[in-house]
Amino acid sequence: MNKKLSTGARRGRLDILLGGVASTALILGAASVSAQVPEQLGAEATAQLQEESVILSAPPSDSKRVYVLDPGHFNATSTVYTIDGKSSSLLGMTDAGKLPHVMLASDGGFFAVANTVYSRISRGTRNDYVELIDSRTHDVLADIDIPEGRFLTGVLERLAAMSTDDKHLLFQQFSPSPAVGLVDLEKKSFVKMMEVPDCYHLFPVPKQQFFMHCRDGSLLQVGYDGMGNTTQKSTKVFHAENEYLLNNPFYSNASGRLAWPTYEGRIFQAKLSASGAEFLPPIEVFTEQEKAAKWRPGGWQTITYHTGSNELYLLADQREKWTHKLPSRFVFVVDGATGKRLRRIDLNHEIDSIAVSQDAEPLLYAVSATDKALYTYDARSGKAVGTVDELGRAPILIVTPDR
Repeated sequence: MNKKLSTGARRGRLDILLGGVASTALILGAASVSAQVPEQLGAEATAQLQEESVILSAPPSDSKRVYVLDPGHFNATSTVYTIDGKSSSLLGMTDAGKLPHVMLASDGGFFAVANTVYSRISRGTRNDYVELIDSRTHDVLADIDIPEGRFLTGVLERLAAMSTDDKHLLFQQFSPSPAVGLVDLEKKSFVKMMEVPDCYHLFPVPKQQFFMHCRDGSLLQVGYDGMGNTTQKSTKVFHAENEYLLNNPFYSNASGRLAWPTYEGRIFQAKLSASGAEFLPPIEVFTEQEKAAKWRPGGWQTITYHTGSNELYLLADQREKWTHKLPSRFVFVVDGATGKRLRRIDLNHEIDSIAVSQDAEPLLYAVSATDKALYTYDARSGKAVGTVDELGRAPILIVTPDR
């Protein structure tokens, strides 16, 4: 049975209520209630009861809605924090299982969480399932059972994805053989494990298709029907074997833009669509002098992209080779077409992941697992404009609307 409890958020600014069917929390309101007093005590003995807490709904999701995932460094349970980026205020919390994947509907009306739990907390019988969560009430809209094969690794954003029309959900299986699971969100049911080669990450495009990155440096384009039958073809190889790509690329379901940095700061880009992949010229973020001074990307989500301005944001610092998963203190902003350096933003914190809102006045979000905080900056000026702290144990991943 779920139990409701209250906790401080933003050091007492908000009261949060946990529990309910969705195992979620939302901002609390209060309403006065009248006491039921035995008649024999009379009016002199009556007193007004304490305020009763009620659950409010969050405002509709907009371009500045932010979701921060705290997987707690491989803990058995995780937390998804719902945040208003405009005001840097916590709107709600959703409990999740081990190493979950969080995906947003294109209109922001709901989000999906692909979960894994065990019958004895961190051992016992494994159970994988997908929850669809209302983004305002945080109620569970659907609970869909899936096979126990979801790829459990340090959470990579693109190992699960919603289709561009929100009708299907895709999730990756690593063992016992490579496959992509297909879930019908309209029928709220699992369809099939679709066999694929040894390729990874999921980049959906329209007309029931998606791309994956394969070990030879090519992309695999996969089409599927409602029964999970597939057609598959490969693109050309777009990067060399010794050009190592970081774990978390940027990809937008809305625009089909893929941006993928290497360990040394070269960014490969492509425009993906149902008609195929258009590879763009790679961009070198750092000068030869900067490379000699050991400037390299680093963190977990190291790259983000603002569609309207065609700007790429790369999280980086001066670092030794092979330290690319350690946090960074700076963001380099370059033109997505020419690679021209536009500005450098000093974050003044050890940051693991970044994301940017897609509206005309974008905000840059930066999460620190060490500080357990989400920092917000004006993406144009770099000015710090907000902080949400006390975000669990080790918040590491940011999910934002891509339109």
